[in-house]
Amino acid sequence: MAAKQWIVACSAILLVSTIFFVNWQPNRTDFWLIAGGYTLAFIGYMFVLANRKTLSFKQLLLIAVAAQIAVLFFQPNLSIDYYRFLWDGEITWGGYNPFDFTPAEIYAQEFTKGSAYLEEVYQGIGNLSQNNYSCYPPINQVYFILATGFSNSIVVNTLILKLLIIATEILGAFYLRKLLLHLGQSESRMWILYLNPLWIIECTGNVHFEGVMISLLFVALYFLLQKKVWESGIIYALAIQIKLIPLMLLPFFLRFLGWWKAILFYAITLSLVVGLGFMQLNSANIENFGNSLRLYFQVFEFNSFILHYYVQFGIAETGWNMIRTYGPYLSKIAVGIIMTLALYGQLTDWKKLFRRMTLAYFTYLMLSSTLHPWYILPMLALSLFTNYSYPLIWSFLIFFSYIFYTYETSMAPAVRIIVNVEYVILIGVFLFEVVRGKSFFKFLHLETSDS
Repeated sequence: MAAKQWIVACSAILLVSTIFFVNWQPNRTDFWLIAGGYTLAFIGYMFVLANRKTLSFKQLLLIAVAAQIAVLFFQPNLSIDYYRFLWDGEITWGGYNPFDFTPAEIYAQEFTKGSAYLEEVYQGIGNLSQNNYSCYPPINQVYFILATGFSNSIVVNTLILKLLIIATEILGAFYLRKLLLHLGQSESRMWILYLNPLWIIECTGNVHFEGVMISLLFVALYFLLQKKVWESGIIYALAIQIKLIPLMLLPFFLRFLGWWKAILFYAITLSLVVGLGFMQLNSANIENFGNSLRLYFQVFEFNSFILHYYVQFGIAETGWNMIRTYGPYLSKIAVGIIMTLALYGQLTDWKKLFRRMTLAYFTYLMLSSTLHPWYILPMLALSLFTNYSYPLIWSFLIFFSYIFYTYETSMAPAVRIIVNVEYVILIGVFLFEVVRGKSFFKFLHLETSDS
């Protein structure tokens, strides 16, 4: 075997083994162990990615499958969200609507009485989630219901959740490949996403549904670029019903499709979103759902940069934490920038479409109050069709936000140093790429002329 092949093989082993370590590591407060493991995983990933054109599709697929298996049989250790997923599924089977009652209200009715399994699920979701209504749309709830319909075991039900996520991701990978080929791009670009440690750890390992939403988005975009508006609208609505974030991208299709096709696409999509919402949402509980969503924009702050220093400025000026004012204000600025990107100038070329959508998502994230690592995955997915590598760089840097769980305050010196380094590097690369229009990582062959 040639030296280069040995390097690639060792890199693949490093990628899979360190992804295994990060998921096996039992405590998310052990930041330096987790960060070290993730760094090694990313090094292995970058070596494989840089040499992806020397490997066959089957070889790359084998690496991806091995990485998925490495995280499949572990309980998530970096997130407790899966407990809420299981809880919502279980109470639905029990005849409760997760948008009508908080877990604490249902618990008070002795719903868990006599079941050690349900008691463990309830305790696992944590105090904050216990006192708030579900914020997961109805189609996302279908996954929770399916996962909890076969056993009274957290281990088994979590495994089913992971398998459902993987099944949808396989569908997404199939259509992403078709989409890349349809646009004259190399199919090898798909591995930028599917071998990325952040994707593997957060989607399958920690059971976050960004992978499902992105997969449905790939299917919808494929049909949309094929001018199959009905099929695209239906699948796009399903993506919105997993995570609401695809709503942000809807304005970009107005100028791309033209008025009449865009109006038809919007009508199909939004009608189905509303129709599917009636599965569990109604006039009596829609406010509960909205209040749970507003918590992320008006109350929480995690790994923000612009908002964090804006809030600190407000405290210095007024003596009060103004996040409830500043959060919505920054959201309005984000909406203004996104609408400008969507509606200004010609947008009939697919390259410009994906560049602008990637920029829009970057704007949204930069002005957000809460920014967990898995939140950037949709931006990474959109960037597959551009020559931008700043989303790829961010997929490494953002994982270090797990330092927040090691220190009790976001003002701890170590936390602020890590976060400031993350954003300084990110903004520097972003400005370099947007101004020059070239990829920071040329050796990864990210240019859109790649074929």
